[in-house]
Amino acid sequence: MIISPTDRALSESLNHRLNKQSTILSNIANSQTPGYRALGYDFEEQLQKSLGRHGDLALKVSQGRHAGVSNPSQGDVFVKPTESVGQDGNTVDIDVEMSEMAENQILYKATVESLNRRLGILRYSIGK
Repeated sequence: MIISPTDRALSESLNHRLNKQSTILSNIANSQTPGYRALGYDFEEQLQKSLGRHGDLALKVSQGRHAGVSNPSQGDVFVKPTESVGQDGNTVDIDVEMSEMAENQILYKATVESLNRRLGILRYSIGK
């Protein structure tokens, strides 16, 4: 098998990092919107779900459009619990969002680098 479970995990990780980044960017874009509630994306939980490690038994299907099956790459976005609410009802803390965005970008780049190294090893092995 050319594609290993590690490669699959790295690929899923990239998908979930993109979902997390979209959620963070949505929060930043709506930081001045009255009444906007900051959203969160639990990367680790969603990655575990997509890899079939959440719960005792994972449902395996041959196609994602089967009844009762959601796309694991979409993930679950939730309203972040917060203690600070602005006068306009907005719960976005721009400093927290910028920090999370920087961390997520660093981890995304590290995942891409790991995947590139694995592909380089595979290319090297094929060339020998």
